[in-house]
Amino acid sequence: VYPSMFRDYIELRNLAPVADILAQMTDWPSLYDTERLASNEVPVYASIYVDDMYVSYDFARETASKIKNCKTFITNAMYHDAIGAAGKSEEVFKQLFALREDVMD
Repeated sequence: VYPSMFRDYIELRNLAPVADILAQMTDWPSLYDTERLASNEVPVYASIYVDDMYVSYDFARETASKIKNCKTFITNAMYHDAIGAAGKSEEVFKQLFALREDVMD
């Protein structure tokens, strides 16, 4: 979410003061328990979208690399909402199941 969205979208304008407070906070706790991620024992399959407007590609790759047993499907042909977008979810799941089966298409 970008700060300008709280001015540009009428639905969000009432939240602008709260968004400003949250944006100024610097003492956020860790988002992930990296030790627990590194010791993960179950398979994880994740989609990473190169041109995702909400999640930094580098941050997504870095986070996925910290998860033991994580395989990623990386694409620049889809975006953040692909798993729920009409016509795209089937392709996302196809690619994720291919990772599970360790199959290259």
